[in-house]
Amino acid sequence: MLTSPKVFSLVLCVLLGVPTVAIAQVAPAPWYERIQFGGDFRPRYEGFYQKERTTRHRNRFRLRLRINTNVNDDTRLQIQITSGDPGTPTSTNQTFKGFFRPKPFNLDRANIQYNPSGASALTLGMGKFGPPMTRTQMLWDNDLNFEGGYEQVAWAVNDTVDVTLLSLQTALTEVSSGEDSYMLGGYGEVGFSFGSHRLQVSVADYGFGNVDQVAVGQAAGLIKSPFTNLVDRDANGTVIGLASDFNMVDTIVQAEFDTGREEYPFRLLAEYLRNTRAASSQDTGIWFEARYGGSRAVDTYTLGYTYGRMQQEASLSPFVFSDMLGTNVQLHMVNLAYNPLPNLSLDLTLHFFKRLEVETGMRNNWLARPHIAAIIRF
Repeated sequence: MLTSPKVFSLVLCVLLGVPTVAIAQVAPAPWYERIQFGGDFRPRYEGFYQKERTTRHRNRFRLRLRINTNVNDDTRLQIQITSGDPGTPTSTNQTFKGFFRPKPFNLDRANIQYNPSGASALTLGMGKFGPPMTRTQMLWDNDLNFEGGYEQVAWAVNDTVDVTLLSLQTALTEVSSGEDSYMLGGYGEVGFSFGSHRLQVSVADYGFGNVDQVAVGQAAGLIKSPFTNLVDRDANGTVIGLASDFNMVDTIVQAEFDTGREEYPFRLLAEYLRNTRAASSQDTGIWFEARYGGSRAVDTYTLGYTYGRMQQEASLSPFVFSDMLGTNVQLHMVNLAYNPLPNLSLDLTLHFFKRLEVETGMRNNWLARPHIAAIIRF
């Protein structure tokens, strides 16, 4: 049945001599037909096993609900709400505790992306958004979302080479009676295609202004992520800032290989990180990933391995991989995932951690953390 606007459009076309087929091609879909809903739910068991310490068991869940919609041909809106502790920027997990009290739900993303049809290489983003560049959890946890804006230009030089350039402006915190804290980033990426294989090289520079506010916020309880960076204190022992400034230069080389099996590509990634403004020589991080598979098709699996070695002042500890417990750490992680049914995967991840440097007399045994999870996507 035709709605009134459609009847009016058809009558107008007849009067003007315009083919009525053009109306069906030009008229935009109703707003409710442009909305895409998505999300996932993940219940998970976690164990903490370490020599000379009491074994700990923890059950958690993650729930994410997402809305994406094209406001018009050039503009896209995204909204995401999640479970999790609002004091932790790097985790949307919610622990089963609190004597059956209700769990909090938070606004995790709210952003727009503008990609003009007349300049398709350009993308402008603003709001609270996920990282728009290639990165690993050595710097930014997968659950972390920036607040601010970015400008991206991406184009293909030819059939085998493509380039992406990006600038990033973020606000860490606004201080009414002092200087605000922020992070500015610059990112460049070059991709090379060799038949069905691909090599990508990227370099990023993340520079922080008035970064002492991160340590002050953590000491005040505003940030609940693990904190392992060196801090400065006043004569009373109160935290007044960080010992280091932070300008993190991050280089990533990533290769993806076609194995001849569509569901089982092979991916390798190597990363080198250095904080050029660290207060000590503990300023470097390295990261390595290998993954076989990655498809969500039924009856397929994924096998992955990650190695990380991050010195104490290489990165800001509240924003790194939340399961890594900050900086000054060595990590081995093995992951196995299997998809028995559509939109359902079973996941086993084994983490092994150890501090790189500890004070004399402190224990430094390996910590083993197994995660067993089911992930339902919708």
